Amino acid sequence: MITLNSSGNWDWMRRESTHVKQQATTSNKLKIPIGAFLFDLHHDGDKESEDFNKTFPLYSHNKHSDHLTSNEPTIPNGAFFFEHDLLPGKKLILGRIKTSDVFTFLPDTIAKAIPFSSSRLPEILNRFNIEAESTEAESMKKTLALCESPTMHGEEKYCATSLESLLDFAVSQLGKNIRLLSTEFERETQDRQYTVAEGVKKNGEKAMVCHKMNYPYAVFYCHKIDTRSYSVPLMATNDGTKVKAIVVCHTDTAHWPSNHVAFKMLNTKRGTTPICHFLPTDNVIWVPQFSGLKDDM
Repeated sequence: MITLNSSGNWDWMRRESTHVKQQATTSNKLKIPIGAFLFDLHHDGDKESEDFNKTFPLYSHNKHSDHLTSNEPTIPNGAFFFEHDLLPGKKLILGRIKTSDVFTFLPDTIAKAIPFSSSRLPEILNRFNIEAESTEAESMKKTLALCESPTMHGEEKYCATSLESLLDFAVSQLGKNIRLLSTEFERETQDRQYTVAEGVKKNGEKAMVCHKMNYPYAVFYCHKIDTRSYSVPLMATNDGTKVKAIVVCHTDTAHWPSNHVAFKMLNTKRGTTPICHFLPTDNVIWVPQFSGLKDDM
């Protein structure tokens, strides 16, 4: 069992993915040495919209209701923006920066031995001593339902229940020469407004995003869709905290629901222009490795 703890920093997985890429030169099968990696990830208990989840789960933040509806958009102003907003001096809204939760990756052999299916939810709840009527059980039910839901147009998806399976899927979608990116920050801050600094970098035209799901152990909903990603240096308006944020821009919104909250917030229509948002601190993104890309903050 791997318990993981970090401060918005995924260097442990970057090191492991480098090791995997070295191994991949002699093997077609990903093999990862299992060690004691620890990291903290932020999750402030907010609920997601069912419609919102159909496009990209776990990006919304709403403490007061279980769902975001087209009539009551409660995502904070600035949660979505246009690609042309990624210019130095532009002010953007970023979610609260905080590390809190600790989660545990199970070894691959154990993860494969545990049922992961809505049809076996009672058995799973019993295994983890979770009451059927509890909020934890409801969160697990939603996670399983999302993992079992049909794919969207142009999407390849997979729910990874172990570190090995997560990396295996990343390699299957993007090839062996890949790199891991995440939003990184100097320190926790309550500041929400940030200014784009010099040095915005495009990470490429392909990406696979992995979202941390609510579950008793680490489960990541990973999917590859039509996206561009950027590394964007930011500075907090009030306290000067520096953030290297990952921005995901969805290039094909033609198949999104016409009443999607992003269209209302940006006063635009589906299929007309890329729509962007920041990658939350407990999400990661895999992109092809290109020469010249560096991790600098």
